[in-house]
Amino acid sequence: MNNPVKTSETKSESNSLKIYLEDGEIKVHGTVNLGYIGLFKDSQIEIEDTLEDIREWDIVEEHLDPDCSDDELIDFLNHYFKRFIEKIENNLDNINGTFLLQVFTDMDNCELNYMVIDGLFDEQKLLYGNEEDIAEIYNPVRQGLNSLSPYLETPNDGTIPKGHIESVLRSFYPTFDFDFFLDNIEPEYIELGDGEIAFQCSDNFDCAILCGAYAVLDEELAFSDWHNF
Repeated sequence: MNNPVKTSETKSESNSLKIYLEDGEIKVHGTVNLGYIGLFKDSQIEIEDTLEDIREWDIVEEHLDPDCSDDELIDFLNHYFKRFIEKIENNLDNINGTFLLQVFTDMDNCELNYMVIDGLFDEQKLLYGNEEDIAEIYNPVRQGLNSLSPYLETPNDGTIPKGHIESVLRSFYPTFDFDFFLDNIEPEYIELGDGEIAFQCSDNFDCAILCGAYAVLDEELAFSDWHNF
């Protein structure tokens, strides 16, 4: 699959989402842009729960009568997720920063050797000479990376600005080609749920960095349940 270019200069692509009933089943059509995580389209956007399950969602019970019609329920879901996605669109810098921080925290924890991945390593920017040990890249910046860890699970709705995270990470890892990495993220699916949107993505490097990377965005757009590999 050819992905849209997602460099640091990329701005939001248009979001459009329609939830509807077809033969009694919930269908989703449109696009959702999650920034660096990917642009998700049509069949990549899912609602797994049935209408009966959705009627028990907290957000539905808070806003609709128990005996509301199916059409009223679908109208509510369209309105709710339209606002949710608008909030995402307005806070992509924060979401991008948190996503990259999750990725590099994982890479640091396992000292992933990105030097062996074609196109990701820029040897000309190696600060420590011709080092063969990847630890020589991770070790000097580990304290700085740890100082960013409080941002991992905090809101991305604009209450805590995170636009600086990407520039800090780029300064930590000058030999890592961020733009090439971003261009090779493979969006897999997103799932619309009860007050949340979950996503999963991989990469085109044989899943060397992202292997079914998954997280849930709540109504404050905070990441939870992140896991990778």
